[in-house]
Amino acid sequence: MTTSKISNNNTKLVVSVYLLFIAFITLLLVLTADAGETGLTSNNVDKLIATKWKENGLESSAKTNDEEFLRRIYIDLAGRIPNAEEVKKFLEDKNKSKRSLIIDELLASEEYGGYMADMWMQILFSYDAKRKVQAPTYNLVKNEFAESFNLNTPYNDFVSKLISAQGFVTTNPYALYMGRFETPEDAAGSVMKIFTGRQIQCAQCHKHPYEEITQEDFYGVASFFSRRQVLPLLKKDQAQKITNTITRMEKQITKARDIEMENNMESSTEMNDEMMNKEEHKNVKKKQKDKSKNKNKGEKKRNIPPQWAIDSLKQRMSDSAFKPDLLAWDAVNGQMTYEVKGEKKTVYPKFLGGASVSGDAGIDRRNLLAENITVTEQRELARAFVNRFWKHFFGYGFINPVDDMTANEKGSNPELLELLTDEFVRSNFDIKVLFRLITNTETYQLSSTPNSTNKDDRMFFSRAVLRPMDPVQLSNSLLSSSGYFNSGNLKNKSNEELAKIRFRILQLFVYTFEDDEMNEAEDFSGTISQSLLLMNSDITEKITEKKPGNYISQIMNKETDPEQRINLLYLNTLGRFPSDKEMESALRSAGDKEDAYEDLQWAMINSSEFIFNH
Repeated sequence: MTTSKISNNNTKLVVSVYLLFIAFITLLLVLTADAGETGLTSNNVDKLIATKWKENGLESSAKTNDEEFLRRIYIDLAGRIPNAEEVKKFLEDKNKSKRSLIIDELLASEEYGGYMADMWMQILFSYDAKRKVQAPTYNLVKNEFAESFNLNTPYNDFVSKLISAQGFVTTNPYALYMGRFETPEDAAGSVMKIFTGRQIQCAQCHKHPYEEITQEDFYGVASFFSRRQVLPLLKKDQAQKITNTITRMEKQITKARDIEMENNMESSTEMNDEMMNKEEHKNVKKKQKDKSKNKNKGEKKRNIPPQWAIDSLKQRMSDSAFKPDLLAWDAVNGQMTYEVKGEKKTVYPKFLGGASVSGDAGIDRRNLLAENITVTEQRELARAFVNRFWKHFFGYGFINPVDDMTANEKGSNPELLELLTDEFVRSNFDIKVLFRLITNTETYQLSSTPNSTNKDDRMFFSRAVLRPMDPVQLSNSLLSSSGYFNSGNLKNKSNEELAKIRFRILQLFVYTFEDDEMNEAEDFSGTISQSLLLMNSDITEKITEKKPGNYISQIMNKETDPEQRINLLYLNTLGRFPSDKEMESALRSAGDKEDAYEDLQWAMINSSEFIFNH
């Protein structure tokens, strides 16, 4: 081969390699751009909302000031009001991007995950169920949730774990959700309502009045939970008796399980009467069962536990230290039945609006439902989450109530709802990306002060809507105002003891501010018990009286200037400096008199300005 030919070949090779390299870099840039950047921007969201303002003759309120913004973002992302030092630091910051930076800071904080966990504990557990949860169990599950949210686990993974959870709560905290239901019907109604926004329980007794959901559809979903079994192990003696009984019967259980599996495996390959009657099967002879194989079928036991549940129970009871627990599992048998005109009807698992699932014993039904909701129907899952948390940030969702999203309801801004849903799915259900997108909008940062055009607007988000703090936010904010957890007064308390204190205070507010239907307040409607709790409870007393460790004690010991004391008290409680009129009024009764500061703090925490997120 000549030198010129070698040179030409080398040149072609170099050019080919170079072109491949360029193609690879281009593809890499496209892929990394798609993975690292959001397709929808906060500016896009603002433009779509502004279109609705124009269509409805609305003018937006002015942009909120820094004090109001900081208080709002702390309540919405950390579940509490900011303290005096945090307010002062933010107000003194001259960085033009400080709002975006504090959003990032809060989303990266451990408090964010803790608040999200508390919020989901309220969403997942009914009023009665929450009363049954003891502090150690609550904190165990909450801590697991908090870690998940702080690690930014995709939301669809979080949901999948909840729906499919089996095992002991102490080793799989997600199992507590499945352990709270009394019946498969309860489980089906809750799962579909919370995660898809569909109220299918309306079809439990009759066809859904507003949707194409039949009674059979409802029980088809309930059938996914028909084999779910729950064993509370609250006392060691009781748990030991149960374990001993199961151990004695283990051989019989194993035999019954084998028979049940064999019978179901056989029946799954046979045609039922409905299929046999079809025209294409008219010449097919139905297989005769071997009665010798099925001689024990009439003796089969209901709700036979899998072997792992028995092994886990024996292992748990062999441990020297006993802790109250709950074991959840799916039995290898059991079908869903419901009554139609006095006649019992068996129904197999069926996806809502989709195909039926075989009734075979070997199928892990809840895993199938979890996959259907989080993968096959993931847009419905994403849409319900977007709508729920749009309400969290704005006081109203696109569709209200957030857990009654009928198929025909499009909402106040359907285009934006669908685009946010697309973005949430595209980001692989990244919750922090969604929250960052929403809170960086100019719409989120509007003032709550109305103008003549938008004073009655709630559905098009032309102003911030006054929202009463929920029980979690209110209890956390009172604790933040108290100063106790920021002082050295509790330095000898363990993390477990501090968690119990927080739990008791939270439960006090949850029980007082929620009703037994877990209804959400669209408008503030204070009750006598709520008012008395804020005015006269022990927690209020500890906050407002000069006691060792609380905030009033701290500023009285640290500051001698009455004006500075008043400033700090306002910053710590209301997140702003007092007006000239407020300062003048407070100074008249201040000085060194402790009760003046106690009265001022008491008045502030009982004011609507403190109770509302605005």
